[in-house]
Amino acid sequence: MQAHGSAPPDDRVESEIEAIQVSSVPTPNPDALMFRVDEVLVPSGTFEYTDPARARTDAPLAARLLQLDGVELVLIAPRFVTVRKAEAVRWPEVVPVVKRAIREFIWSGEMAVFDTAAGPASGGDLGAIEQRILQLLEDEIRPALAQDGGDVTYVGFEAGIVHLRMIGACGSCPSSTATLRQGIEALLREEIPEVLGVEQV
Repeated sequence: MQAHGSAPPDDRVESEIEAIQVSSVPTPNPDALMFRVDEVLVPSGTFEYTDPARARTDAPLAARLLQLDGVELVLIAPRFVTVRKAEAVRWPEVVPVVKRAIREFIWSGEMAVFDTAAGPASGGDLGAIEQRILQLLEDEIRPALAQDGGDVTYVGFEAGIVHLRMIGACGSCPSSTATLRQGIEALLREEIPEVLGVEQV
């Protein structure tokens, strides 16, 4: 991604910005849309923001999007951004300004997230069962959730219960409970007998 500095907008700049591809993709959550991009925004992982003050410190792209009217949550992944809007706001009012903000940001060459090392736990100091849980999350579950603009973060494993946090489009999706129970819990229990259940935190 090449930095362009802060040159005043002109016809050439405008055409470069408009040429950046940003496509909106529906998710199972009616208040969340995924915006796919061709640029790599972060090397790996997902980064969720709802607090504008934290975003200003950690994630310039999220800070910019959270300034927009109606935007409540931003999830940044390597090749997409999930935006959750306020229920009272209509998508036709939000989509054009979100797309424009993402295009301008990509054109600027800024980093989307400053400390990408603060992503998901690597599992280096976890036990064998937790390592297997993390591997299944990484290989089977997270790619599926990413298709819907969401993700899941591992919180812990205690007394047979896996504690997870659904984020992005999945965090407030009406079908997230079904995803957790019928999808994630079923897979983990089938593959790892020590897992008795899954709880969202």
